[in-house]
Amino acid sequence: MQAVNRLELEILMSFIHYPNHLVEFLDKVQIKIFSKEAQRAIAIINDLWHQNALGLNAFFEHLSNKEKESEYFQELLLCAPSPNYLSLIDIFKHTYQIKAQERIGKALLEASNNNTLLDLMVLEKDLDIDSKEFKTLEVWAEEYAKKPQAQTYKTSIPFVDNCFGGGFELGQLMLIFGEPEAGKTMFSLQILENLSKYTKVCFFCFEFTINDYLKRRGNSSFVQSDNFFIINDGYDINEIAQNIKSLYKKGVRFFLIDSQMRVTNTGRNSEEEESVKFSTLAKLCHSLNIFVIFICQNSKTDKDNPLGSKKGGHEASIIIHIERVKPKSDDLEQRGAEYDENARIFKVKKNKQTGKHYKDRILFDKSKLRFYEENENNAKPKEIEIIYEQVQKELDMPMI
Repeated sequence: MQAVNRLELEILMSFIHYPNHLVEFLDKVQIKIFSKEAQRAIAIINDLWHQNALGLNAFFEHLSNKEKESEYFQELLLCAPSPNYLSLIDIFKHTYQIKAQERIGKALLEASNNNTLLDLMVLEKDLDIDSKEFKTLEVWAEEYAKKPQAQTYKTSIPFVDNCFGGGFELGQLMLIFGEPEAGKTMFSLQILENLSKYTKVCFFCFEFTINDYLKRRGNSSFVQSDNFFIINDGYDINEIAQNIKSLYKKGVRFFLIDSQMRVTNTGRNSEEEESVKFSTLAKLCHSLNIFVIFICQNSKTDKDNPLGSKKGGHEASIIIHIERVKPKSDDLEQRGAEYDENARIFKVKKNKQTGKHYKDRILFDKSKLRFYEENENNAKPKEIEIIYEQVQKELDMPMI
């Protein structure tokens, strides 16, 4: 039997004979680094200890016949307990990490042989075995009081900055919805280009070629070209995640991915395939404290959720809809047109940053490919009215 199992068996036998240090040991060692057999044994030991009935005979009585006859528990009988088993914590952790490192190496080699990219952050979790520190509300409050206020990144688009309290905070996944030709890409690029004036950004340009973008914007004063990274290959979500991590190390904090339909992934079913895209990006936003703009296609049955994934809408911090609008009746130039080429409806449907929802009519400059308000000097987006009487009725609560 391998050395790691011998050490594990010695620790288990020590738990049974000297349970006074059991809690202290498990406070310092995560249960996940024990084998499945050991985790089963620890559950029995804990139950018996709380019943004040812990002993070797009682322990074996709680095992199934199959477990009693197994090599693992037969070997356990042959182990001698150690009253000083707390001294084994460091070597037990080290042994686990060496084995975990070996498993990771094999997984990486196998993935390389299969021409597959793995998420290194997931693999590295096997090496993270430090016990979690539990903090009270008082401790959390003190820590956050000392932290600097979260930076707000101004987009310089008045109706956007007004919606989000002056700009965007990091650590968020924003979904952009809209019908074809609504201007999702142009709106998202306007945000990214404006941000490039003072911070590094990246555009995953999957819907059209880089040459197309250069023709439209390459020499424009709207963008700071040396802050603007462009990637036009690597459509798999795992490769996108790895590229985001690499660019994060270069100082990039804002990412635009265009679009959901181009990003690929493999899963057991279509729902899982789509959901993994959103969960992967949301985790990156939270773990790296970055901001990702993801252009999506609406679900046909639920316009507030992306195509193929109800979880996608849940993972997002911000959801914005851009909708086409019919021409005004007095617009003679566009009489008879199905949609107004120069206007859109801008809606914020989900907003975890400020909790507010907005709706406004905005204009589109076809020559500059830019959105703006009808009167940007003093106009502000209109906050969607909440009808409190209806809310009270639904909650069946008396009006105050």
